[in-house]
Amino acid sequence: MSVNFFDLAKEYLTPSVISNFSSELGENESGVSKAVSAFIPIILGSLVEKNQGISGLFHTLKTFGASRGLNSLSTTSNVPDTINELKNGLFGGNVQNIITKVSEFSGISTNSSAKLLDVTSEATLGGIGKYAEDHNMTEASFMSILGDHKSLLASFLPAGLGLSTLGLGNLFGGAKKNVTAAVKETITPKAKPYVEPVRVHEEPEKGSSMWKWLIPLILLALAGFLLLKYCNKVDTPVVATPTGQDSMTNDTMVDEPIVEKTYGEIDLEGIKLKAFANGLESKMIDFLQSPNYANATEDQLKDQWFDFDNINFEFGTTDKLIGDSHLQLENLVVILKKYPEAKIKIGAYTDNVGDAVKNKELSQKRADYLKAELTKLGVGAQVTGAEGYGEEFATVAETASDEERAADRKMSLRFSK
Repeated sequence: MSVNFFDLAKEYLTPSVISNFSSELGENESGVSKAVSAFIPIILGSLVEKNQGISGLFHTLKTFGASRGLNSLSTTSNVPDTINELKNGLFGGNVQNIITKVSEFSGISTNSSAKLLDVTSEATLGGIGKYAEDHNMTEASFMSILGDHKSLLASFLPAGLGLSTLGLGNLFGGAKKNVTAAVKETITPKAKPYVEPVRVHEEPEKGSSMWKWLIPLILLALAGFLLLKYCNKVDTPVVATPTGQDSMTNDTMVDEPIVEKTYGEIDLEGIKLKAFANGLESKMIDFLQSPNYANATEDQLKDQWFDFDNINFEFGTTDKLIGDSHLQLENLVVILKKYPEAKIKIGAYTDNVGDAVKNKELSQKRADYLKAELTKLGVGAQVTGAEGYGEEFATVAETASDEERAADRKMSLRFSK
């Protein structure tokens, strides 16, 4: 897949744009962010489902995208006629149901939800159309990319929104399931319990945010058996875990209880962030507000790392985030903008399963990608470096269980001066 339409939409719906929407609507910024994050996959899901059922869809998108700058999105502006036509074609009589469900999910009014559907549709559909026009995309390649997105959309929908209640119950092969179940299917059942994100150590701990897309259990078990039998070291697929980490492993997946974490609201001097309780964001804010940060030397800061706990990459990639990964990145941007003097360095790590050179290369590319994303979001000057350490600091034996090796698989950040 050459382009991720979800990421494309998020380029236009940045934290600052979300903040503007919040002010215009008089709604909580966290609620607005939740609604927008829900609408994007809903719009894309309907686009995938209806791509061959709307006459001239591709041409309409390209024409609209070519005419839009998308630099002045506002909930107070009139909705372009093209967006209303596309929205009616995609959702039909299900529009009000979607608006209501997202309103209930995000805690905002139905009127605000309706306006956010309009601007999110404009950003998503206009952004896709502009990309198609700028890159001379053909209708065939457009349809192909839409097909590639079908398998990803369940993981993009926020937990708590049911596919069937949104009118998308048939999109993923007729599965009528709550999105919470869809998210469970994308993470390894051998997940280790949540680990405190702050670590103090003499040298940067490793761990990489590893990745893996759901593969049917029986195929994964067979592949793991064959790899163990014929290979001593292989660069194996990675499974996204509930802590935002990945797994390079030859282990067969075992059906064990899944450890889940619950979102809460983190207060940043009046700004509400949706994040895991006692997670990365909370630890960062507490540290920044403490005298330990103000008085720390560079050498002391080198020994204190914070683990990302909600960053996941699409299986087999180093540049495609899935699930709520963008939420944590956006939270990080808000924190850094609140403390413009703060600087960070990103570290990415792997366990010692697989080829050491490839592990190093993978971790470096993922660290570089996060730095690039933060630069796009306007805080690049505060990111002093990004380094992939691979398995250099791994301490758990290659022969250990996947659950034990999870301690070595992290993506982290530390402050610097």
